[in-house]
Amino acid sequence: MKKVIKIKLLLVFISINYLTAQTTSELLIRSSFNNIIVDKTVVWNHHLRGTDTVTNYVFPDDLPGNFIEHYFNYVVGDMDHYADYANAEIVNTIGYDGNPTNALYIEFIRDDTNFPAYSRVQYEMFGDDTSNDPVQRMNQGYIKYRIKTHIDHTDTISDWRLPIEWKDMEDDGFRMGLYIYDSNTNSPYWVAKGQYMINGELGDDVWQFDNYDIPVIEDDWFELEIYWYGNADPNLGRFKIAINGQILFDITNQTKDPNQPNKMFYFMPFKVYGTAGYSFITDFEYWDKPPPSSVLYESSLGTHNKDTISNRGVYPIPTSRFLNISKENLGLAYQISTISGIMILKGVVENQILEVSSLKKGVYFIKFTDEFQNVIQLAKFIKK
Repeated sequence: MKKVIKIKLLLVFISINYLTAQTTSELLIRSSFNNIIVDKTVVWNHHLRGTDTVTNYVFPDDLPGNFIEHYFNYVVGDMDHYADYANAEIVNTIGYDGNPTNALYIEFIRDDTNFPAYSRVQYEMFGDDTSNDPVQRMNQGYIKYRIKTHIDHTDTISDWRLPIEWKDMEDDGFRMGLYIYDSNTNSPYWVAKGQYMINGELGDDVWQFDNYDIPVIEDDWFELEIYWYGNADPNLGRFKIAINGQILFDITNQTKDPNQPNKMFYFMPFKVYGTAGYSFITDFEYWDKPPPSSVLYESSLGTHNKDTISNRGVYPIPTSRFLNISKENLGLAYQISTISGIMILKGVVENQILEVSSLKKGVYFIKFTDEFQNVIQLAKFIKK
């Protein structure tokens, strides 16, 4: 009997370790652009280079794909004077926490009136066509960074911005991106769109989703998270986006061209395109898939399921002292736990302000339950 029990325990141990291996996320690079430069030795194609003095990750070597072909591309008409139209630099600025930080600064300066397309600068990352790994081919990945962006509402020519974009190689196949629209309202909103490209020209939209509920944050820092998985099967393709720990889009749909499902994406994580404006970017992370600390994380072993997490009525995120709680949760029991499931605080929601200053810096979940232990809401927040 003891031998049978040992075998069963061994099988359980193997199963758990197999599932853990299947759901482990790998960090590929982390950097706040410390000791990183925009190398402008090669005219027009500028490269991020250097070893981050804090994290020891190396640009571009630690990036996935064909890192030799990662560079800032300037799309302007007057290439002899491209710096008059767009720019990319590493600068020192005031970060989200009020302290000085290095940041990638990308800027659209003006359009070339003799050039039919919008002038822009974009960091292009190309897949490795010798690899069968979807991450190395740019068809799968997760990125997170903090960004502060400026929108020029006086621009009446264009009513959209495209800060992040994926395209099948050779501009023929599938294209998807995260947009900021400002059409006719002077009040920007988020848009996620997938569409075809035919010989470099825009084709039909396959899908489009709008989000008016989570505001576009202008001229202030916010955290952006994105996970993508390129697949021609509309039941398998994924495109997931979160802003400050709140899910903005969770799309399951076609994300590749069915006629060319194996084509590589090239990926533009940093981009100024569509209107006069600029962005500061720092605290950049690139993973093969969302880590457990992310609201976009999915795992059969995970404590929290993506469909149960909602930050509705729980703010600000991040917070240093207080959480505001919606009145709908008054009288409910609450539990605050770490991402690994360790309970830190519990009690009853007696008013709409909850003190969390005693918590260490990090990511937490707060769960609200009724008298029958039914989960009414599960939210994620960051203690800074």
